[in-house]
Amino acid sequence: MSSAVRLPAELRQFLALPGPQSLLVRGPPGSGKSTLCLALLEAFGGDRVLVTSRVTQQELAREFPWLASASPTGIEVVDASALEPPYRGGFAGGTEATILTEGEPSERDALSEFLMLPTPVQDAWSRLPADRPSAVVIDSWDALVEQYLGVRSRHAADPLDRAEVERMLLRRMARSPCHLILVLEREEQSQLDYLLNGVVVTRRELVDDRLERWLLIPKLRGIRVASSSYPYTVEGAKFQCIEPVRTPSELPRGSVDPEPDPVPRQLWPGSRSFATNFGRLPLGKISLLEADEDLPDEVLQHLVRPAIAHTMARGGRVLLVPPASLSADDIWMGIGEVARSRPLAESFRVVDVSRELAPSAAATHPELAGSIVSANSLVSSASNPIAGDAELTRWLKGDGTAAAPGLVVVYVSGLESLSAALRVAITPDVAATFIANVQTTLGGANVHLIALARPDTPLARAVRSLAAIRVQVRGRLGRVFLYGSKPWTPGFVLTEASDGGPYDLLRIV
Repeated sequence: MSSAVRLPAELRQFLALPGPQSLLVRGPPGSGKSTLCLALLEAFGGDRVLVTSRVTQQELAREFPWLASASPTGIEVVDASALEPPYRGGFAGGTEATILTEGEPSERDALSEFLMLPTPVQDAWSRLPADRPSAVVIDSWDALVEQYLGVRSRHAADPLDRAEVERMLLRRMARSPCHLILVLEREEQSQLDYLLNGVVVTRRELVDDRLERWLLIPKLRGIRVASSSYPYTVEGAKFQCIEPVRTPSELPRGSVDPEPDPVPRQLWPGSRSFATNFGRLPLGKISLLEADEDLPDEVLQHLVRPAIAHTMARGGRVLLVPPASLSADDIWMGIGEVARSRPLAESFRVVDVSRELAPSAAATHPELAGSIVSANSLVSSASNPIAGDAELTRWLKGDGTAAAPGLVVVYVSGLESLSAALRVAITPDVAATFIANVQTTLGGANVHLIALARPDTPLARAVRSLAAIRVQVRGRLGRVFLYGSKPWTPGFVLTEASDGGPYDLLRIV
């Protein structure tokens, strides 16, 4: 399962390096650079200063209300959004003047350079301690330096270009234990990509008309970059990135979000996140989860386990048609907690699609053995090898006596394995007939069916037109994304639950 964290581990390690350090954050407008930089300042352990040249301090407070209470020491803000004051053409008095006239040549040169930097940069540096770690964000450097050079060209006789200003800034930074973070409103590389210690790039893109945000880490000196790409969201004006999914064996099992309030003719999916974003499961209808070919079955199991456990705990009956790869251990881990509190054979049936499940369960989980039914339970004729069996249907419906709703979970790959064993191909005609039979059986029944399929199979295409809920599940760079087609939703990333539930769906905004 993925974890949603404030910052990638690589950037947290960068902030912990001794200064001086420099980082470039670049990307197009609206891609989340400011939110990322504020997260960097929030995570930094020393003195922190933000130079804002894009928006005023008041606008910043409205956009990021949490900024006023940033802990532990607060973030000082230098408002550089107003026009740069006219170039003074001279230097300040007092200590600076003494250094310029009487100091060592190296001190005079350093101070002269410092006083040639934009005034907001001088202001920010004057607030930093000389002997403690500190961090300065200049957002954006593009706006600040271009404005400064434009004003300076009208008031100063000596020429100065942007490249030289940037080199002077870096030389000044090298004299203090500071982390300098510069923000550029562009995706193209510049000399700063080569001069600074680290580079991160923010991107926003549309995938099937849905917004996605990605953080790229092309360079970070002194840090081992374990993952160079992170999807992220800025919901609630907070930067949150998503780490890669842990191995399937580490996925939490058995957790169920309690049903807040029963709704007539609706089955609780066992997950608050699923219900909030896709809806509850309508009885007498079908839900379709379409998963990428390379997505592990364990991910799909993780999505449906809460619904299975909730249905059984409420006294409903569950029929599972698993993939051939699903072992007795896998099945037991999803229902074990519920099975210990009630007779399993009364509430659960699993079809032995592989014809190897029954002996395996007898050896490892004898409690499960009584719930395994033969694959022949799904076979009625050679022409339609996956039509429902009347006795199994009566059990699922509780012979008309069960008040609690029931659930059927069907892995299409399991049906395909059964069909292959019988040497009967699932043609579009067979698939359409099967779906028609299922819909007839479900119509008016106190049962919901969840179909788990790979895209572009005959059965998946046949189910799409009838599905009341349709969700696409995709794996990208070690993360799991969910996109609702019925109903249409923005993109979500599957993450660990923050409150002990089965999982969370983090919306990408």
